[in-house]
Amino acid sequence: MEVDHIYICTDYKAPAGELLKEFGLTEGTSNTHPGQGTANRRFFSHNFMLELLWIENSDEVKSNLTRPMKLFERCNKFDTNISPFGIGLRPANEKNEKVLFPVWEYHPLYLPDFLKIQVADGTPLSEPMFFYLSFADRQDKYPAEKKENMKHSLPLKEVTNIEVHINQKNEFSEAAKIINNIDNLLLIKDNENYLKLTFDKGAYKKEKDFRPNIPLIINW
Repeated sequence: MEVDHIYICTDYKAPAGELLKEFGLTEGTSNTHPGQGTANRRFFSHNFMLELLWIENSDEVKSNLTRPMKLFERCNKFDTNISPFGIGLRPANEKNEKVLFPVWEYHPLYLPDFLKIQVADGTPLSEPMFFYLSFADRQDKYPAEKKENMKHSLPLKEVTNIEVHINQKNEFSEAAKIINNIDNLLLIKDNENYLKLTFDKGAYKKEKDFRPNIPLIINW
């Protein structure tokens, strides 16, 4: 497994996305998620997507279909004891590679019937949501008609290291322990929730801290 994308729960319409554009990231296409009640703004690199996620429809996000995802709690309360992140994983090598942690299957209305999202089971809200997308691939491997804009005004190509700081003192869940063995991903117990992305092994030795507007640090 490897990281496909990470979402950050944000305010409605994600105005903080303008800070990422001012920084030099090119914004990709946005999505709404019918039946799930969420929408996003997205920023792509060759191997990773950063998603700013918000609640678009409260009734849908609290529906029987979506409630088990706990998106309402994660994206509505902005509680420091609740992680605002979701970590989407994909096969590192072969398509349909089996997920390595205990999951339950989510079949959202916006995906074809034969596709599913496998969500980690038994994880607390203090940890990120972990989910597996057996059908996902690197952005730079998609055909031309499906590729998003990966060119930025800054020289950023690939995310080579990810740190997810988690405001949690208790022992990690079984899923978190397994995921913490993934290459280039580190889950760290801390006193606050934030995400640190390193592009291209930090070749330029530069850093941008978006806190408190976005719980995000970018190294490049």
